[in-house]
Amino acid sequence: MVRCVIGFAATLLAASVAVAALGSPYEQALQQAVDSFEKIAGTLKGIKDEDTAAASKPELRKSALSYLEAVEKASKLPPPEKDEKARLEKLYKAKMEGVLKRISTEYRRVELIDGEKVKDALKELDVIFPRPKKS
Repeated sequence: MVRCVIGFAATLLAASVAVAALGSPYEQALQQAVDSFEKIAGTLKGIKDEDTAAASKPELRKSALSYLEAVEKASKLPPPEKDEKARLEKLYKAKMEGVLKRISTEYRRVELIDGEKVKDALKELDVIFPRPKKS
């Protein structure tokens, strides 16, 4: 899971930075992605048992969809200028890495909680953090 998230973070950052220039639209997409990840981290932190997992499911879904929307917006933009790319990388790289580390930590903690509702809640994140298939 950790390698998957870190690899995903690197891919996201590269993709986001690659399309994150020309000012406002790029920065808005990056900020939306970071905000979505912040909400995911906070929601995961609140999961303590099956009841809180079940209650968190709609918020996890909403945050995951918000992130996918940000990626879609960014993917439709032309590549940024070199200077803008460097500026946005400087602004967002640490934020993105920090929030992904928190998500990874909380995700691993929640995975250890027993219950089908917990697994169902985590499935809401499969669209952005695919879990490896067990053989």
